Amino acid sequence: MLEKSSTFSDSEFDERAGPWVAFARVFAGFLLLYELTLGGWWKLGWFTTGPNPEWVGANAGAEVYSVAEQAVEEGTFGWFAAILETVVLPYPELWTILALAAQIVTAVGLILGLWTRPAALLGILYFLPVFHLGMIRTSPLFTVPIAFAFVANAGRYYGLDAVLWRRSDAVGRLTRAVNAPLPIRRAWYPPLAAAFAVVAVYYLLSIPETVGTRVHLTSLELTVFAGLVAGGLSFVYRGANPTSVAADALRVFVGYRFLQEIVVRIEPGANALPGWASAETQAEVFEGIAEAHVTPMSAVIELAVLPAMSAWVLAFAAVQVSVGIALLVGYRTRVAGTVAVGYLTVLTALGLVRLAPLVFASAIVAATLAGRHASLDSIAGRAPRPPAVPSRASIPAAVAAVAFLAGAAAIGIDPDAGYGEVAGPVALVMLAFGLLALAFVSSPRAKLASKGAPVARTTSDD
Repeated sequence: MLEKSSTFSDSEFDERAGPWVAFARVFAGFLLLYELTLGGWWKLGWFTTGPNPEWVGANAGAEVYSVAEQAVEEGTFGWFAAILETVVLPYPELWTILALAAQIVTAVGLILGLWTRPAALLGILYFLPVFHLGMIRTSPLFTVPIAFAFVANAGRYYGLDAVLWRRSDAVGRLTRAVNAPLPIRRAWYPPLAAAFAVVAVYYLLSIPETVGTRVHLTSLELTVFAGLVAGGLSFVYRGANPTSVAADALRVFVGYRFLQEIVVRIEPGANALPGWASAETQAEVFEGIAEAHVTPMSAVIELAVLPAMSAWVLAFAAVQVSVGIALLVGYRTRVAGTVAVGYLTVLTALGLVRLAPLVFASAIVAATLAGRHASLDSIAGRAPRPPAVPSRASIPAAVAAVAFLAGAAAIGIDPDAGYGEVAGPVALVMLAFGLLALAFVSSPRAKLASKGAPVARTTSDD
């Protein structure tokens, strides 16, 4: 058997999971909002930058056209290339508007917990085509926590959905309708799981054909995604709590990405997790980061990291391999997940500001909610309760977040600069996002607003 019965009920799990589901939802929303304004694929810009002219203004549509054309020329799946040539390339302005709308709605919906399920579904539908354009390093890391928010119906935890759900007027009825589970009968779950398994096999078999193209890792990522969905549907069909199943899917994904980064990443960079690269090449990355970081962290890098770079390289490799394997197989999940969260926080503080915060959005779920399904922990009968959120963390976390954001604003962020060139202010922003999410979920007011929200639903027998 893959699992033993847990030592506490699904309703108790659902109640204790609430703050961490809300944390992941809010943090993912912040990341998506940052991506829209100042991130690697910025579009709307900020007060100091103005909008990106290739997304907003006279040249709107230029970026969509360029990326789609590049995907066709450099290689993507044949069927997707046909879609790009027929539907996207003739109408880049329309797809620009749709892309902007999807990201804005998803970001706002996640942050506020407002109509979260349709907002998350819109985000998933946006990012899945982006996969096939070859944007594979960050797109999966956005998609996974957004998908978790959809499955967990995350707005019912400390979100506006929890407040609106209780209303008896038209707004309440509409909120209940849009956040209702998908109308999928229980009997449909096995064939759906089989269909996703077939999709996983399709992408697996396409890997040899895509080597050397822009989508050489897309096939691998989608194989993993489709396989996780197939497995998740199987567990939910057997009566498992959908939120806990989704948490374990994130656990497997984080373990996989830790291992992928250490195996695949040869050239290190501020836009990645540390890979299995030489001390010399890693030192070059951190030397560049030290020049752009805030003074205290520059001093830490120059005094503690660079002189012992060989030891740090070994430490990076040891942590990523051991934690990746532990999360992948679900061994001592709470410990491994906690180490992952701490490790990613340290990497973000050091200036690796691209992938580390994105993986953190999923790792926080793995650290607090995972381990109940398809894991060595479940076989051994270990099903730890989700930890309690620190009750007095709200005000200190909020104060620290405001200070970090003020520091980042004083320094400024150029969205066209490389990640290493803006490591300092971006690190402050990313750390502030985590602190703001913590401040929110540890606030007594947020907990009170969430009281009485609907609990998770599993599949029915009809």
